[in-house]
Amino acid sequence: MFSYTKIIKLYLFLILVVILNIFSRSSISHEIKPSIADFNYDGSYLNFKIRLNAELILSNIDASNISNTDASPLSEIYDKFRILNKNDLLEAIQSSWNEIRSNIDIKINNKSKKIILNKIQIEEIKNFEISRDTFVYFSVLLDNNSEQFTFRWNKNYGPIILREINKHKLEDELITEYLQSGIESNTFSFRENNFNKTFNSFIKFFVLGIQHIIPKGLDHILFICGLFLFSSSLKKLITQITIFTIAHSITLIFVSLSLMRINPQIVEPIIALSIVYVGVENIFKNYVKEYLRYIVILFFGLLHGLGFALVLSDIGYKSSDLFINLISFNIGIEVAQISIVLVLYLLIALNFAKNKNYRIFFQVPSSILISSIGLYWFFERINFI
Repeated sequence: MFSYTKIIKLYLFLILVVILNIFSRSSISHEIKPSIADFNYDGSYLNFKIRLNAELILSNIDASNISNTDASPLSEIYDKFRILNKNDLLEAIQSSWNEIRSNIDIKINNKSKKIILNKIQIEEIKNFEISRDTFVYFSVLLDNNSEQFTFRWNKNYGPIILREINKHKLEDELITEYLQSGIESNTFSFRENNFNKTFNSFIKFFVLGIQHIIPKGLDHILFICGLFLFSSSLKKLITQITIFTIAHSITLIFVSLSLMRINPQIVEPIIALSIVYVGVENIFKNYVKEYLRYIVILFFGLLHGLGFALVLSDIGYKSSDLFINLISFNIGIEVAQISIVLVLYLLIALNFAKNKNYRIFFQVPSSILISSIGLYWFFERINFI
């Protein structure tokens, strides 16, 4: 039989292999951001300005099922477009415009309309590891009978955020909508001030909240796992999750009401450090006062709430369904978090937590793994590596 020492060494070796694999993949990662479509209309035209990742579209990567381009077998083609200068990339977009246009469907009064390209602007960028934004401006001709429109584009282009720009409306009357890949928008009216469907908006933000945790929020998942590893007691686990939930809900609401501002360059590294901390505290839990653990969770919950708010910043906080969207987004987050906790509790805590070797064979090594990944993310997010 293996001695305890040999088992621990083997476990740590496997952890090291996992970490190195994660690091080698993360170092060249290119995160896929949702595109943003700002639209406005007058008596003659419906006008769009879309911020998108042109290299992603040109390389034919399917952005509907992945969160970064490294997960696609076409990532090398993507990188070839990434290194093009602005003029060469512009030429590539113009050459492919007819195909791109055919994948954008704008219907006026339920009939697809011709898209008129106005101009293309490409962002100047020096850091290859940061995705480059391209802005495409186009219009659709309106007539006196135009009453409503819908928007949809190819699911391979990924999710997109629609934002209304209208100086004749109050700020809280402007419409925003988050569209999952390939989903058609709600029907937008040219003549009504508030035409968003509340139920559809609730469902879409609920799904967005779930997706921000599963599968896109690996940092938040690791933090929840860190909370789980502190204690196998269901009561203590529920207490920790409740404190975390209350805390991140507070900051999410404060930011959404413009009572706080977010600096992602500060927030994201600190979120990574929170993962490091909970892992280290799990290792030395016998030396930590339990009430201090709850205070720390409250503090880090406030920080994670800022991270959740970053997701909504591109969508826009001011909309006619602000509070409905906030509530549904937060419910989606909680459903995802509770699902993770229940799975961990049913599969691990109930079956193994009472084993006398649980702490030395699982709790401590897993906490080391979590802290190691969090530490790597911290240095990555401050651009140290």
